[in-house]
Amino acid sequence: MASSTPLILTLTPDNPCNTAITDVDGKVLYSVKTEHGEDSVTYIRNGDDEVLASSKWREILPDKVTVGGKPPISVNDWLHKSIIPFVDEITFKDDAGRKYKWKGWSAGSSLELFTVDDDYKQPIARFLKPHKDHSTDPPTVSPAQLVLDTRAVEIRNTVIISFLLLEKTRRTRETSTQNKADVLGTPALNVLSAQQVVYHNSGV
Repeated sequence: MASSTPLILTLTPDNPCNTAITDVDGKVLYSVKTEHGEDSVTYIRNGDDEVLASSKWREILPDKVTVGGKPPISVNDWLHKSIIPFVDEITFKDDAGRKYKWKGWSAGSSLELFTVDDDYKQPIARFLKPHKDHSTDPPTVSPAQLVLDTRAVEIRNTVIISFLLLEKTRRTRETSTQNKADVLGTPALNVLSAQQVVYHNSGV
């Protein structure tokens, strides 16, 4: 199932609400920006600045998501939580009706995507948290990355959108106050590419 040439995407900064998602050449493939006003809305755009999806934040009810030209729906109507208590799995179907499962949705975990193709045995996409390698001098820091194999690339937009929505919710459920602050309060960042994209503070 795994590909010998996975697609490695980097999130800068490591914030699912405000980030630039780039390939290994530094090209911005996706941009994520949250605008705060009467409502807080996160917009996910592709490299051509087209809105692929938007998510309206709600404090009590699940966020309301709009994907493509489809009507807005509760995120829980698309990304289904396990009915088994304490099982951190989220299931969904793509436009072709094929089934997928995100695992590792609980606090402190890392999301991995599986497909029914192999009975959910091998991940086709996985999130790698930033980490510092102290074996080097000076220590090197690896950025936040989302790694997709060939099967995941087939539904790349769906993988990106579902990951961002789930990662935002997962982090806000973290028990660590600092983790929440890191996700929802990252300082503004300017990203330069063929076009300039400015990311604003996503603090609540």
